[in-house]
Amino acid sequence: MNSYNQTDQRIHYLSQILAKTGRTFVEKKEDDSHTNLGFVPSTNWLETHWIESPKGKIKLVLRITDFCILWLDEKGEAFQTISTVLKTQEEVEDQLKKGIKEAGLDPEGFSEPLHFEIPDYTFVGKPFQMINRHNLDEWTQWRTLANEACGKVLGILDAGVPIRIWPHHFDTGIYVQATDEPGIGFGLAMKDEMAGAPYFYMSGYPSEGKLDYSEAPELTSGRWEITEGFKGAILPLTEYEEVQEALDQYIEQSIQWFLRQ
Repeated sequence: MNSYNQTDQRIHYLSQILAKTGRTFVEKKEDDSHTNLGFVPSTNWLETHWIESPKGKIKLVLRITDFCILWLDEKGEAFQTISTVLKTQEEVEDQLKKGIKEAGLDPEGFSEPLHFEIPDYTFVGKPFQMINRHNLDEWTQWRTLANEACGKVLGILDAGVPIRIWPHHFDTGIYVQATDEPGIGFGLAMKDEMAGAPYFYMSGYPSEGKLDYSEAPELTSGRWEITEGFKGAILPLTEYEEVQEALDQYIEQSIQWFLRQ
């Protein structure tokens, strides 16, 4: 998974430009969801929410295949395309301001630092580098699986919330709050110290009190993690050929326990 982790980090860093776009031009939400991103497997890009501009709705997308950033109008036509390769974040943001002005928006504040910090990766501040096709395909494969897994959970819960990537921690995730059941958070997270690998997570949030994990059953796939920072079930990633059955078991067993609480 080392190549996936490295690709994940580089796309995380590059996606901060899209997060700044949402922060600056999308109507603010208390939960910070105006900064989150969609991953669209069919086009293989990350995208912001739609932005209202004097010239109609627009959005900014990061095309994973070639690391180009594009301003798109509501017809899906690009009115600015910028290659990020061998350019710094500052250089890319300066070039994007042309498209911002073309759409009739004010670029003031666009390049200001975000209100959260991401890890200080070794390449932060350096020009963006292209990643080989195999590693990009691997990243796309895992994030597509994450979307599909989120869709499976939404199907079980009969819910229709959007599947989004949150630019702070860069997890693909969903959150569903039912009236008479615990809220359920589910998604795919980046590698961290707790899991030691990228991992699927599921956690529950009751409307009152706390969940008692002492009676949680052993999982056929995955494990329970009860720490100060996280309480729930996780499934660290293995090779793709081995993960699908394990993922299905993990989702089914974890979610049924949460729904019984």
